[in-house]
Amino acid sequence: MKKTFFLLGVVLLVFTLSACGDKEEDKVSSSSQSNPSDEQTKTITYLGNSYTVPVKSEKIIFLNAFELIEDAVVLEVEPFAASAIGSDEEPFPSFFRDITANTIPLLGTSDESLEYILDLAPDLIISTDMETPAVLTQLEKIAPVIPTSHYGPDWQSNLELLAEITGKTDMAKGIIDKYNQDKQEAIDYLSSFKEKDVIAIRIRGGEMMVYPKDVFLNDVLYGELGLTVPEIIKNTTEQTVLSLEGLYAANPDYIFVQYDSYENADKENILEDLEKSEVWKGLNAVKNNQVFVNAVDPLVMGGGTVNGRIRILEAAMETLK
Repeated sequence: MKKTFFLLGVVLLVFTLSACGDKEEDKVSSSSQSNPSDEQTKTITYLGNSYTVPVKSEKIIFLNAFELIEDAVVLEVEPFAASAIGSDEEPFPSFFRDITANTIPLLGTSDESLEYILDLAPDLIISTDMETPAVLTQLEKIAPVIPTSHYGPDWQSNLELLAEITGKTDMAKGIIDKYNQDKQEAIDYLSSFKEKDVIAIRIRGGEMMVYPKDVFLNDVLYGELGLTVPEIIKNTTEQTVLSLEGLYAANPDYIFVQYDSYENADKENILEDLEKSEVWKGLNAVKNNQVFVNAVDPLVMGGGTVNGRIRILEAAMETLK
């Protein structure tokens, strides 16, 4: 049995949804503007904090808020400017292309971009909770700033936030409902894999990395789809280098590998070298042809976005058998 979920289908479905009755939102909501004399702003509540933003934000800058850029892809929101992920020649990943054709790339660090951001005169800056307080203070002098969460389980709040800002709450609701429906189908199908060890590895800086159970692909594989958390992941509390010997000791049944040359600039042959290793060839997953390289695009922000969750869901259903 194999199912494929298409992101395009998700988005198209939303346009067929009829208006639903008002429903209280738990984490993201809007209210009347705090200043009755200023009809150009509204207050948005996000993860327990309130932010005053323009009623209509046309020039939105996404500063290191890579999760929210992925949400912009799903909601078909074109960023006015955004932090680059790739090179000068190709600043954004290919799956961003449809919404970033006219987006101004910010190629420097936050500090280096401050003067340029000032010149751009944005309506709103969507930043990240990983930004330094000093930079956030400077940004707040330019425009309203929302430091968004990079924590995977906050994916729905992030999507609802951007939808509220851009007037696409119905679209976001349809996407979330469709994802939950597809997720339940995947849970039912993958129930027979709970006795198997499934591990996701990300190759960065020429090293194999593993992550906690709620980071990147893991949050969906274990937290959403109910696969059993392997011992090696149970003991992982942060990004951790995994040696080839350590991987052999774990000897998982299935391995998802994410590799991109952008994250391995000085060791672009690392994956090829790894696959030539006799230790690698001795892994059960390798011998059984159950290693999946880039089944999920390595630049996707994993379980931290609805886009990432849909892609991981697709990958699990298409490969695990």
